[in-house]
Parts: sequence; C-alpha cells; structure tokens
Amino acid sequence: MASGEDRISALPEDILHHVLRLLPAHEVVRTCLLARRWRGVWRSVPTLRFTGAKGWGSADMFAQFVDHLLHLRCEGDGPPLDSCDFDFDSDGIMLLPAKEWHASNWLWKALPRVRALRLRLRIVDEQEALPLSYMHLFSQHLTRLELVGVSFNNSVADFSGCPALVELSMDTCDVFMKQLLSPSLKHLRIARCYISDRYRILISLPNLVSLELIECHRGRVPLLGSLPRLARAVVVLNEHCADQCSQDQLDSCGAERRDICYGCYYYYGDPAHGPHYDRNDCIFLKGLSEATDLELSADSVVTVLNRDLKWCPTFTKLKTLLLNDWCLAADHNALICFLQHSPILGKLTLQLFEGPSYVTEAEGIYKPLGQSVASNCLKIVEIKCANVDKKVHQILKILTTYGIHLEQISVQQTSRIPGSGCFNFVCTGFS
Repeated sequence: MASGEDRISALPEDILHHVLRLLPAHEVVRTCLLARRWRGVWRSVPTLRFTGAKGWGSADMFAQFVDHLLHLRCEGDGPPLDSCDFDFDSDGIMLLPAKEWHASNWLWKALPRVRALRLRLRIVDEQEALPLSYMHLFSQHLTRLELVGVSFNNSVADFSGCPALVELSMDTCDVFMKQLLSPSLKHLRIARCYISDRYRILISLPNLVSLELIECHRGRVPLLGSLPRLARAVVVLNEHCADQCSQDQLDSCGAERRDICYGCYYYYGDPAHGPHYDRNDCIFLKGLSEATDLELSADSVVTVLNRDLKWCPTFTKLKTLLLNDWCLAADHNALICFLQHSPILGKLTLQLFEGPSYVTEAEGIYKPLGQSVASNCLKIVEIKCANVDKKVHQILKILTTYGIHLEQISVQQTSRIPGSGCFNFVCTGFS
C-alpha cells in the first residue's frame, strides 16, 4: 500500500496459517524475515511440506534443515501437527542408499507428533524402494498414512501401535508381507505395487470399510479373511497377476508341482510361505461378500476369480455391482453366478472392452442353481460398450433368461468416430 500499512501482517493467525500451510517448509521458515509480526508464526503452522533439495546447493544442507526443523516442531509436549508431507518425487534426493537413514530418521521423529503422514519417493528403473522393514510404527495421533516408493519386507505389517490409524494407502511400493494387521483401519488402498508371487498376503481387518486393490504387479491375489464391515471394494486385476494357468484353464489346471504350472502351484499350510488356507475354499470372493458396492475387473488370464466361483458365497448386502468382460467366460459363468448369489442387487453395470470376446467354449466351474430368477430388487442394468456386437446380444439373452426385462436394460455405446460422443438406447426385442 502507498501508505505503508501492512494489512497482511494484521490478519488473524489462523488465516496466516491457512496461507502458509500451502508453502514448502523452507519458504514458511523464510517468512520470519518479513517483519517482527512474522518471527514466530512459522513455529505454529500445523502443516509441514518438504519438497526436496532443489535450490539448497547440496542434499546434505537440505537434510540438515529437515533435521533441525523436525527437532523444533516434533519434540516436546506441543500440540500434534495436522500433516507432514515428504515429497521427494521430483529431484531424486533419496535415490542414493546413503539417504535411507535420513528418511527413516525423519519418519521416526514425525510419526509420534502428526495426524497425517505422506512419504513419496521417486523410483527410477530397477532401483529398489526405500525399505521400512526395520521400522516399528507407533503413534497415538496418526490417522492417515500414505506411502509411495517404499518397501515392506516384514513377515507381518502390524499397525496395532497406531490405534487411531483409519486410512492406509500404498502406491508403487514393494509389499512383501505375509499378513497385514490393524484393529482400527477403515480404508485400505494398494495400487500398482509389487507383491510376492510365492505367497498370498492375509488381509483380515475387522473394521475395514473400503478396499481398493488396483493393478498390482507379479504377485498373487491376497487371501481375504473376515471383513465384516466392508461396504465398498474396487478390484482391478491385470495381466501381471501371478494367478495364471499355463494350460489356459479358466479356474486352474489343478497342478501341484511348480514345474508343471507355476501359476496354479500354491503353497498350502507351510508357515515359511505364507498363511495356511484351505485349497477347497474361497480365496478372495468370500472376503468381499459383505460389500454393498463392488467393482470387480480382471484380465482374461487371471484364474483365481473363476476358481472361487465353485465356492461362491452369497452377497447378502450387495446393492451395486460392476463387472467387466471376465464375467462372460465359459458361457457367462460368473455373470450368472453373481445374479443368483446377490439377493438384493439393485444395479448391475457391465463394462465391456473393445476387442474379441472371451473364449466361451470352455466349461465353467460354477454350476448354475435351479432357480432362473435374478434379484427382485434389480431395477437397473447398464451395458457400456464400444460397439453393439454379438457379445452384447448374448448378454441380453442371458439377462432375459434370468428374469430381467428388456426395459430395465440400457446400452451405452461409445462411438469410435472422434468427436461424435456416445448414445444410450433400450433394446425392445431381438431379431
């Protein structure tokens, strides 16, 4: 202002905090030079954001700054921080093994004093993720933990030492664990992670409300235990899933020797190779049976879902369901199974990809029940496709066979002509 009046400094401290929490931590600290009013404001900002060593001259100077700031903010009896964000994805400061100690030390200092913690590291080519196997996580305040580019190598990832933790997200991590434990966790997301192909992770979380398992690489589908509070689940299994049969069987060829078919070879009951489970029972679908909202997409080569259909549970709470092309294999085996095991299903969405249909000549492992009527609650069926072809025609016939009227079914076709958008229509009959 021409008058020289400092109106920004006159703002209430909570507004200043709101502004400063958007800045990286080193810029927040620099505000102490603006005026006398600003000298102590940075000490009480409830958020710390460390974005890397760019502009510091050396990584060591940046590390010293982080060490000192965390010592000032995270030690003592002051109030906990709302959030602490370590985002080293851009400048590669943590690429050297010598920096692992710094990252672990920073986590150790921040954990007891923060409610939400985010650690993001950049992984380049074949570089290994930052190991956290020796870290024991204890915090009375931590409610949210987001990890990118780190590695879990413990047999058991036990978060019991964080009784307030409700949300855990792992993206592009090495998740080599045999069991995940947390009595408080409500939201779990595992996306694009590397998982062991030698054993399954046992996930049994009594308070889990939402589960996302997205395109994990190389590993086996987790063994889902009891998830009594599960409401929503999103599962995407791509071609990198290890549960594949080399004999091109939909449900596994039954091989028990690795040299015959590694994809169908499982370890049962050997503690050295993961938790015990019954080979004549559901591996995955039973854990999803409490969900009310389920999205289940898989590549055609993944066998574990078709295998589970033999022991398919009843989805007593399921109201909305999304399936992709995998449900069409073996004469629409999975589609029929879900229709008959979802008594209160209200909305079904079939999301079809452009390309050839699944092989339908193979015999499905699920044997349809005698009843031919789908849920009386089913009012909406949406078919989303690139082209209305024979595949869609077969689905319409299956749905009408199982008691679904054509007027309940809408088809959304996305045009392959650029710029022409998409259109919806309702089928009124067959020709």
